[in-house]
Amino acid sequence: MMPLEPRKCAPRGTWILAALMLVGSACEEPARSDEPACEGWRPGDLVITELLPDPEGTDTGQEWMELYNPGHAAVELRGLMLYSARVDGTQERAYLFEESVPVAARDYVVLGDVRAGELPVHVDHSYGDALRVLGNAGGVVGLRCAEVVVDEVRYSKTSRAGVSRGYDGRRVPDAFDNDAPEGWCDTPASLDGGVRASPGAPNAACPEPSGADAGVSLGTCLSPRTGLSRSVSRPHPGDLVFTEVMADPKAVADAQGEWVEVYARRDVDLNGVTLANESGGRTVLDAPPRCLEMRAGSYAVLAHGDDPALNGGLPPVLGTFGFGLSNTAGLHALRLSLDGVVLAEATWTGAAVPGVSRQWEGTRECLAPEGARHGSAGERGTPGQENLPCSP
Repeated sequence: MMPLEPRKCAPRGTWILAALMLVGSACEEPARSDEPACEGWRPGDLVITELLPDPEGTDTGQEWMELYNPGHAAVELRGLMLYSARVDGTQERAYLFEESVPVAARDYVVLGDVRAGELPVHVDHSYGDALRVLGNAGGVVGLRCAEVVVDEVRYSKTSRAGVSRGYDGRRVPDAFDNDAPEGWCDTPASLDGGVRASPGAPNAACPEPSGADAGVSLGTCLSPRTGLSRSVSRPHPGDLVFTEVMADPKAVADAQGEWVEVYARRDVDLNGVTLANESGGRTVLDAPPRCLEMRAGSYAVLAHGDDPALNGGLPPVLGTFGFGLSNTAGLHALRLSLDGVVLAEATWTGAAVPGVSRQWEGTRECLAPEGARHGSAGERGTPGQENLPCSP
């Protein structure tokens, strides 16, 4: 997310927006008792995944944008502020959700600028004329709670009218990853030549880049999922994220039980990827002829060994490494790279706590919560699974 400068007071409906335009400046405005409250939101709680800024024919009444709820619980948009602006952040206009707009867990909601009549089947809620019209040549759209930017994206011009801009369907919707322009594309044409948009549904995969930037190597591997040979899918920076590390297991010796967890934002293979630490330890991950494949939204465990009888009862291990992880306080780092390009990195300074993993939640870092247990010895951590939230 690339947040705009926080506003001191935001428009609360079109009449206030008009007043602000006449006055020409923002001001501190006293809260109204009937205004919906907005609190508890964090960056990434909702993700912008698709928008249609340039529909066929007239733009008015036909523009829309899609939000995705990546969480495990339903959320309510009441009290949030939807906004749009030019690419440089100027001429911002906003819409306050004053009524209930629920979004189920792992589901989408489509917001449109319908001005009159019933909502079309693909639109769940209308923001009317509050945003005027979205810029056809590009712009900014976002969602915030007070000064917390939940998500914001800068979009570019589509190839033609009637084609939406969508976040790559191979990637897991993520409010930080969707800042990268290469994660977006014009919605590809379907085989039947139908509408090039998918409001309220998972997006299609963006076309693979060609030439030097292509994400597929000349090497091949055998997919354990399909049993077929295929090209190795090389990860790019941002495709992988460190989410957890166990540097000091209690159930078994460190040389057997240390492990690292990695999350994939799109379908990739770890073949040829180097795992390294701050002290010079490094391992090139590979298991020929097998693909070390990760599906978008999945977690991989990298450990010293793949035998659960020896490694403390870990779930299936995707790859193994041979260097040790430090238990003492100091500057520590883990890094994934490919052909010298850094794919992901995690750093920490605290000493390891025996039997407790360290986890990352976006920009937050904490020790695994008490309820996160794994293995026969009940060590704290969630290898191969989504982490429990860090304490507030």
